[in-house]
Amino acid sequence: MKKSRIVLSHWDIDGLASAAMLTEKYRPLKTILSSITAVPKNLLKAMDLIGEHGEIIVSDLNPQISYLKDLGEIFRLARDKDISITWIDHHEWDKQVYRLFSQYEDIVYYLVDTSTVAAELVAIKYGFIDKDTFYKRLVELAVDDDFFLNKYELTIMWRRILRWYRWDTRYKALKSLLHHDLEPLWMKRLYRVEVKNLYENLIREAIARSDVINTRTGFKIIVFQDVDPRIHPGEVTWIAKKNGLIADIYIVRYPRGVSLRSDAVDVSLIARLLGGGGHRNAAGIPGNIELSSILSLIDNMKTRLLEVDKIVYS
Repeated sequence: MKKSRIVLSHWDIDGLASAAMLTEKYRPLKTILSSITAVPKNLLKAMDLIGEHGEIIVSDLNPQISYLKDLGEIFRLARDKDISITWIDHHEWDKQVYRLFSQYEDIVYYLVDTSTVAAELVAIKYGFIDKDTFYKRLVELAVDDDFFLNKYELTIMWRRILRWYRWDTRYKALKSLLHHDLEPLWMKRLYRVEVKNLYENLIREAIARSDVINTRTGFKIIVFQDVDPRIHPGEVTWIAKKNGLIADIYIVRYPRGVSLRSDAVDVSLIARLLGGGGHRNAAGIPGNIELSSILSLIDNMKTRLLEVDKIVYS
């Protein structure tokens, strides 16, 4: 009997690249694109679709401390239903997450490597890495986006399109990738006609409203207030740097979350303590977090933030 599978993946370039490969590999019952905060809800949805005796493959979605209790209940339910979960990610995980996952090693397999992107991990594990030029280019775009190298204009176009529009467009993007089309005409037209100029204007507005804060422990912080959620935080800080706005930490505040960026300190430490997570240089906090809480935490943990060595949990 064929094993029932659901693919659950993030919606950015890395997540879509991972989802495309996993979908081509397994032809699952459904491929679900998800935000990080919607992971518990979508895991339950996936289990309902499978019923019993199947597998959920999760890619490019960072388990948040804020929903660890929910994950524990979901894993118990998965065990009862004989549903295994394979979780592939490249974000920094908190040690509490590893502790939870280790309690369910009979049904939960996880592969975490912060040195690359989820798409490359998927490509290697499932045999796509040397398959043909399309997959190599797909992984290159994921690396270019997630590490914010911006070597390719196509990366910038996809990044902006995926943030500007919502789920219908993201699933349309997945469909194009499944047809091995990295540069669909519909995407390039939308970008040229509807997105490019408005997007860049919103970046300029966000930079114009920025505030500079010098903390009592010596960190220089630039805060971008009330940024349109369609704008990528990396692009805000990237353009700010080009305009001479240099800081130790950048805080990009959205209506329903905060993004932290830094070349100087490990911002994932800050994010995890406030219920979020991410990478050393780029992390996020879901929900309505007061700026004062973030600034107070930064001041109180200056020594830890300046540590060069990272703890790796296995």
